[in-house]
Amino acid sequence: MKIDEKILKEIETCVRCGYCQAYCPTYQATRHEGYNARGRMQLAKAVMNGDDISDLFRTRINQCLLCGSCSEHCPPGVHIPEIAERLRCALNEKYGLTAVGERMRKNITESGNVNGDEQKNRLLWLANLSEKYNVKINAKAEYLYLPGCVSSLYPSSYAVVQSFVGLLCISGTDFTVLGENELCCGYPLFIGGMESEAKSVARENVKCVKELGIDKIVTTCPSCYYMWKHHYPELLGEETGLKVIHGVELLAELCENGKLHPRELNETVTYHDPCDLGRKSGIFESPRKILTSIPGITFKEMRKNRVDAVCCGGGGNLESNDPVLSGKVSALRISQAAETGATTIVSCCQQCRRTLQSGARTTRTRIKVADITELLFKLCEE
Repeated sequence: MKIDEKILKEIETCVRCGYCQAYCPTYQATRHEGYNARGRMQLAKAVMNGDDISDLFRTRINQCLLCGSCSEHCPPGVHIPEIAERLRCALNEKYGLTAVGERMRKNITESGNVNGDEQKNRLLWLANLSEKYNVKINAKAEYLYLPGCVSSLYPSSYAVVQSFVGLLCISGTDFTVLGENELCCGYPLFIGGMESEAKSVARENVKCVKELGIDKIVTTCPSCYYMWKHHYPELLGEETGLKVIHGVELLAELCENGKLHPRELNETVTYHDPCDLGRKSGIFESPRKILTSIPGITFKEMRKNRVDAVCCGGGGNLESNDPVLSGKVSALRISQAAETGATTIVSCCQQCRRTLQSGARTTRTRIKVADITELLFKLCEE
């Protein structure tokens, strides 16, 4: 299996201290050594030393959430997500894609989205949006809003894109959407070890936006945000020339500038930091500024927050590769939210919203789960 020298050196840097155990969500959910960073690095070292590559090795690498919590607290500074991503690439090159990987590749490269849906379905969320909210499609505007695959194609997540669009309209922000011309950002391909396919998607997406003549992109999906802002320049070997922001940054600015005026809410809420938005991108304060600025609200932090926040269980393609393990991690995070006594857990990620809702349902925890766009829209809508 071909691994570049940089990654080999990273693997060798692991000193087997086990410090990652306290921060690895899959280990916390299973209490099994093979599920934490140290266990995965020991499996990788064995393979590098000539041991046969087993199905177990590939399974454990694909079960990594890529959340980065272990790396954030690793004494020698081993960057586990990058290692796992490169190992996935190497495994795909040597053995071909897994069934899950092949289905994902086919859906994105042939249909333009993670589901394999018809692209025209990307605008179904618009059907029951009030006519008072005018949405431009493929038009010149200040911002191009990219909802992402989940918000556009999962009915349970329509509320995220509908709420964000409503807030943009209320605030008078000039924006447009691509509708059926929007393609998946390619992040599931990239973290699934399909770098060449992700690069092709990145090139096509940047070309599409530049042809529209827009240089400001806003998205409510942390994975889309992270892909466009951080991985696109790396994959394409140059800066895109585009300003990429997450929706919560724009909403915080609109609230601060007095363009959004939320009504009073007498409720206790807590906040869940999405991995790609928080730990990986450093966006912690914008959502908290919005929540604490709402009149009457009581805000309580979970004991694991900001860089220490536990993944929702939906990262790293885990929900596709191992839905049972994903559910266990989600239940872990829900228990931490319940400890605060909050009646609602708020996040800024449609995938976190889906995964945490599932976790609350399966654990029968009486807590509501909402995206920050939904909460703010209900308080701002006339």
